Amino acid sequence: MVRSLEEISKGKTVIVLSKEAADLWDKYKKQVPFIINGHEIEKRSVITGRNGIKKADLIGYISTVEGFTANLPVVNNVIDENEDVEAVETKKMQELEQIIDVDSQGIDYSKSEKEKVAIANRLYYSTEANDGFTGLREYQLELCKKNIYFLPAFAILVARTRVIIEDYANSKSREGKAHPGSIQKLRLEIINHLEEIVKSENDKFPSVNDRNLIDTFKDFDDAVRGAFADIGAEKHKLNMERAEAREEDVRAIKAYPFVNWAVEIVNNLPEKDISQIRKLSAKWKEVAIAVMLLTGRRQSEVMSSGIFTYVDESTVIFEGQLKRHDDKLVAPEKIPVLGKAAKGVIDAIEWLEFYGKRTLPKVREVESIQKAAKESHNRCSRYIAETMDTLAVYCSITNGKEWIVEENGKKVNKFKGHLTRQIYAQVCDGLFHDKHETKKRAYISRILLENRAAALSYDRDIEIVDIEELKELCGSLYDN
Repeated sequence: MVRSLEEISKGKTVIVLSKEAADLWDKYKKQVPFIINGHEIEKRSVITGRNGIKKADLIGYISTVEGFTANLPVVNNVIDENEDVEAVETKKMQELEQIIDVDSQGIDYSKSEKEKVAIANRLYYSTEANDGFTGLREYQLELCKKNIYFLPAFAILVARTRVIIEDYANSKSREGKAHPGSIQKLRLEIINHLEEIVKSENDKFPSVNDRNLIDTFKDFDDAVRGAFADIGAEKHKLNMERAEAREEDVRAIKAYPFVNWAVEIVNNLPEKDISQIRKLSAKWKEVAIAVMLLTGRRQSEVMSSGIFTYVDESTVIFEGQLKRHDDKLVAPEKIPVLGKAAKGVIDAIEWLEFYGKRTLPKVREVESIQKAAKESHNRCSRYIAETMDTLAVYCSITNGKEWIVEENGKKVNKFKGHLTRQIYAQVCDGLFHDKHETKKRAYISRILLENRAAALSYDRDIEIVDIEELKELCGSLYDN
């Protein structure tokens, strides 16, 4: 358990605190060094002796160790007192990785996620004495002590956060300079981890004039967003340049064979037979792609978060939208199904669940839905991508371009999973019965569950040229 600084010091003399700090130093000195005035302590006697170590330094070290140990994996709590602590933690990590390998069905939990959690912990547990800047925890304690809203240390923490995240992003880049989009993505992920720590700690602090730790975090989050404003502007500029380049590389395609293939897949599913699970379930990749194409949903929405309810042959109600920048669930929405294959889509979702290919959230809450979707993405993406490569034959190109191109000396297939969503949007656009552009844009925005600017960006890579043939297969779509 991580205690507040006041809890650590309450009723304790310097002698008692020095022994507690020394005991922790014995166990964790390799992971959490004890640094005073820029020098690392190398002997226990320096901590317990009469060397003038300040009480605040002892409390700060104990707090830092508690913050570190609170995030260690707990797999086996039986520890031999004579066993080296570093060896014990290594053993725990190996045991944890073995459990993940068995239970996750192929999910890869990379160490980068642990590194992001470590950065979030640093931003929360850092102390002026040890780290040279005040983390959110110590900052909130100071607000409580002085009963005020703001301290200058806040600005220092925001600036320090920018440096820490940007340095980490650059260290992960082969060029030594991270793409603005990568920096912004890391910022969001690290701040999300920090928010989880804050939520678990909120009730440990008294409110300051009706403001609590979560309120302080929200101010911090807003300030950090502002600190990264120039990164966001650069990201937008690069995205616009990339979009313009993509417009020059648009492929005119015939999509009827691909849509018809998808209709045939969902309407002719193999009989469910658990005794033939290995043989029959191998078809799951084609089934997943077919549902993605016919409903315009993202891969993880089909394979994890989505709930599909039958309405009629051309319509389902969809719930489980992903890729939102807020923490609110999106209301269920009626969406069209191409090829009048709504019943086949419902059957396909049940078929995927029967063979255990969908990773379902434990509860219908944002955090659980996002976690399950991420696991599903790690589990399925490679296989979906490999299968998409084989399906390019169903979309012939009519303007002289190719699906396979050379990039940086390598052959790359441009027929990727995200194109199913673009094809769906363009087909729905072409089949929409009302030619009024404002109504059409509103309709496409609604069925894609995107804002209008995002919805209208789904024509960057392809242009469908056989809408008339698709009308015969799909009929007209109405906004009702």
